[in-house]
Amino acid sequence: MSRERTVDSLLLRRGPSRANLPDPESTALGRTRYLIASASFPKLLVRRFSVPCSHVSEFVTDRYGVASATSPQCFKIPLASSMLLTSPTKSKHTFAEENDFGSTFHELDPLAPDELPETLGKDLSFLLRHNIFHPLSHIDIPPPLRSEFVVLNPGEPLSSSLGVLEKLLSQGRFLVAAQLASSILTSSLISPTDIRIIFSLFYTRLACLELSGNTALAAQESKALEDLNSAFYYLDSSFDESEASKKQEQSHVHYARHIVPWPLRVLAVRLQSIGFGDPRRSIGGLYEIGLEARRELMRKESSEKERTIWSERLADLGVRSVNALVEMGDLDAAKRSLEALKASDEQTQAMKLRKALLFLRIGDLDAAERVFGDSRDSKEAALLQPLLSMSEGRYQDAVTEWRTLHEDAQRMDGALVAQNLAVCLLYSGKLDEARQLLETQVAANHSFGSLIFNLSTVYELCSDSAAQLKGQLAATVSDQPVSGQTNLDRPNTDFKL
Repeated sequence: MSRERTVDSLLLRRGPSRANLPDPESTALGRTRYLIASASFPKLLVRRFSVPCSHVSEFVTDRYGVASATSPQCFKIPLASSMLLTSPTKSKHTFAEENDFGSTFHELDPLAPDELPETLGKDLSFLLRHNIFHPLSHIDIPPPLRSEFVVLNPGEPLSSSLGVLEKLLSQGRFLVAAQLASSILTSSLISPTDIRIIFSLFYTRLACLELSGNTALAAQESKALEDLNSAFYYLDSSFDESEASKKQEQSHVHYARHIVPWPLRVLAVRLQSIGFGDPRRSIGGLYEIGLEARRELMRKESSEKERTIWSERLADLGVRSVNALVEMGDLDAAKRSLEALKASDEQTQAMKLRKALLFLRIGDLDAAERVFGDSRDSKEAALLQPLLSMSEGRYQDAVTEWRTLHEDAQRMDGALVAQNLAVCLLYSGKLDEARQLLETQVAANHSFGSLIFNLSTVYELCSDSAAQLKGQLAATVSDQPVSGQTNLDRPNTDFKL
């Protein structure tokens, strides 16, 4: 008899934004791209309380997909320890003196076309208007965590301003980074034909808004891109070929190249579906860019490296389309689509866990268990069994299984496991032990979003002075060293204030 169950009741709130996945790009913007995908992943395992899987929901995506525990994050720390701040507040003068390069904003998409000749007339001034961008405020951030917005100095060169923005991204100051990105876009520092910088900054703005909890604003601002499938965003691939190359390739049909970086296109599909209030738009958009990815993959002129990139992108889109169906509530179609996704031998463990979590979200526990087959040696596969136990309501068994993983000193996701263990302890009636375990993680500077939310919930359950305890928690988090692993601009909702 198939173990099918609606797991909605079981899951809670999503956790931090990074995962124990293959190391992403070491650049500040690369790290931001790595993070944002997690925000678009389904809110798996979310219940009356922030469940473990929630944390794991980000534990699974490829380089554009989810990430997991911010906790022990085996995610590369962006700055050397000597450069890390001891307080989330930093003055604009200090920012201007450090790291004024901004080269990562030219590297958002390795397959994007280089700078275009002016004769092509790709004028992006419609993305540089002031009325596109909403004003931002610190009012929804606890006072101890607030920091001043960075004021753009018109006298400084563009590279200096981009360097400041890179620093903000590397520190996890996403709300401040979103404000600075829009300031640069609307300044005289940007040329309307500088497509790489404009698209990179626009992507940074949308990504940071979503990471800082302002998805609704990001959805509205994404509408400024209008139809990304329009002819305006395409160009003939022969524009940058030499005359000799053109003569040699006369027998070949030139293909149209899209000028928008791939991460921005994927992000815009989701945000525009939210902004226009049409979930079906997300499905259609994913299929549109999926067809393009398949065409690129089959193109004979593509190099092996390019084929690898397009193959990864296509696999990611398949999982995202299933996620979109889940968010629409069409679980039957989501299940059929997920089962139709072909698994390759080279499929990463992170991608497999991603699929397993989607099966859990749909409620097909048997299918989730079959994802890894008989291979349970990987660290990702080890997470599945306790999640299955939780899905079936066997919290005592889950406690034992999470505790075993927690005692494994070789795991790099100790904080993620500890949070899941604490949630199971709570459901098992061991409130004091759950509180102690969560407070231990905060003391160890593992203060990612879902852990803070869970600890705040525990305070509400066990104390009459919960408001005071949550205020003290916010002050504790504000005093922690900046590691670049979490969002520093935490909203009041993280602390349930």
